[in-house]
Amino acid sequence: MNKIILFLFGLVSMVFSQTDFVEPIFNLEKIINEPLDTKIINTSKKENIVIQEIEFTSEHYQGKPVRIYGIIAFPEDAKTLPAIFWSQAGMAPANTGMPEFFAKRGYVCMCITLPHSIWNPNVAFNTKNPEDGNMTHYAIAQMRAITYLTSIPQVNPERIGIGGSSYGGFFSTLIAGADPRIKCGMSFFAGGNMAYGTHIPQFTQLQSQQDIEIWNKTIDPALRLKFKKVPFLWGIATNDNWFYLPSVIKTYQESIGEKRMAIVPMWEHGFPEEIDEQLFSWFDIYLKQSRKPYNRVSELSIKRNGNRLVAAWGFNGENKVKRAELVISYGKVALWKYWIHRNYIVLPAKIKGNTATGEIPVVEPGIEMLVYGNIIDENEVMISTVPVQIKATDYGIKKPNCSTKFNLFQWKIFDHKTEINFRRMGFTAFTFDYETRKNDMPSLKVEPSKTGKKSQVLLKLHHVPEHSHKLKIWVKAEKPTEINVSVKAVQLPDSQSEIVKKLRKQTEDNTVLPVYSKTFAIDEKWKLVEVDCQYNNEDIEGYNLLISSGQQVPYWINSIIFEPVWKK
Repeated sequence: MNKIILFLFGLVSMVFSQTDFVEPIFNLEKIINEPLDTKIINTSKKENIVIQEIEFTSEHYQGKPVRIYGIIAFPEDAKTLPAIFWSQAGMAPANTGMPEFFAKRGYVCMCITLPHSIWNPNVAFNTKNPEDGNMTHYAIAQMRAITYLTSIPQVNPERIGIGGSSYGGFFSTLIAGADPRIKCGMSFFAGGNMAYGTHIPQFTQLQSQQDIEIWNKTIDPALRLKFKKVPFLWGIATNDNWFYLPSVIKTYQESIGEKRMAIVPMWEHGFPEEIDEQLFSWFDIYLKQSRKPYNRVSELSIKRNGNRLVAAWGFNGENKVKRAELVISYGKVALWKYWIHRNYIVLPAKIKGNTATGEIPVVEPGIEMLVYGNIIDENEVMISTVPVQIKATDYGIKKPNCSTKFNLFQWKIFDHKTEINFRRMGFTAFTFDYETRKNDMPSLKVEPSKTGKKSQVLLKLHHVPEHSHKLKIWVKAEKPTEINVSVKAVQLPDSQSEIVKKLRKQTEDNTVLPVYSKTFAIDEKWKLVEVDCQYNNEDIEGYNLLISSGQQVPYWINSIIFEPVWKK
């Protein structure tokens, strides 16, 4: 049976009748050629890196010039180097961070402060007059910065790339397609196709399907990459809460240029260090020609072998592949829900020649599954296939071939690697205790609150949508005390957005969110505590785990297990 490519839902993308794309909102002639009236405010040097603060005019608005502040950095004695425009995460003000980072790698790099005082970033995109939309003006300011890059002797104007993180990834995807001077681009987290899922208010505050159609025809970042070939790399966190997996995958699928993506399972708006490096090094391929192109992967093929399902995908390239992994996510697939808390199981795949294969455990034949493959080369570069959406019953398999429950909690062991990842993801309220162990595994220590409030642990629980679950935790305390363990359902995101409710086909505003809670007496000995979480058809995004104690007693958590209850 042919596989079903993921995300080809009923929502239809905008199709243009003309062969050549006509730019709907950006006046590229003005963006490229109008005077910048540049002023260098300050020049400093840090080791062998020159850092300049500059100011330029992006456009004229209501009769006044819009002056933009920027920071640019380059190696001392730089001449005709490749350049990178960096679009700031969170649309944050310009700082020296990324310009200095890339300058040390042999690039000229620039970032700017967007004119938020003129155009409010937190309101809906102006679909009545898209040329005056907030995101339009922000994109123009950044393209004008690229105009500045092309004008200085330190830059080779034929080797300019763009990158960005979060909102910066939104703009890097958009501008890579819009600006003819961009030769390659990359994005942390974000893509286009916002109608497939996003948390950004410029979209979620739209009001109607007509607004979405205008968005799709004017500002959506995916639009122009359907018509312009430009090398682009997307780093995708499967559980990102700002840019949902279907939107970025759809952007990748529609892009016509040289492209790659790395889909990192169980991460949300953050990446392991090696994925960061993979994204940064993308420019070395296309701007410096100092690195081999990243490997390519084929589509995923899924076939039945007796009562087993086997996934296979091919790969090729000049970089030696040292391992492969099959990634499986069980549970209902739907637009605009179940993405932030969705669980992914990562299984090792076998490599033979230029093919990777792995078995898909069938735990419940009728359950929907997302399946994709990763290859990882000797430089830790990950390349992912396009996920597919399947059911085992579609392949004629009617009985389970696996009884494994699977632990859905992301952090299986509280070791040094987990500690590093906690810090990278902003989890700072924990002490990793490598001396207090159970089954030779270290623990998390929860110290008493210094303010007298309850000592609390709050962690995300990934789940299998529309299934019951069982929570198990090993705990102990310095002396006898009580702790409360609660599994709290999480509301569907953006439930108050009118356009999101329409896209989600949400009928109720106030689903009663279940809470599964128990209080346990614990002491100096390790104790297994359990909480049953019965699913009763609630429309929820997922669950959070809250562990609290009102007593000033240190306690330890050794392992957290969150198991799905498979349907018979």
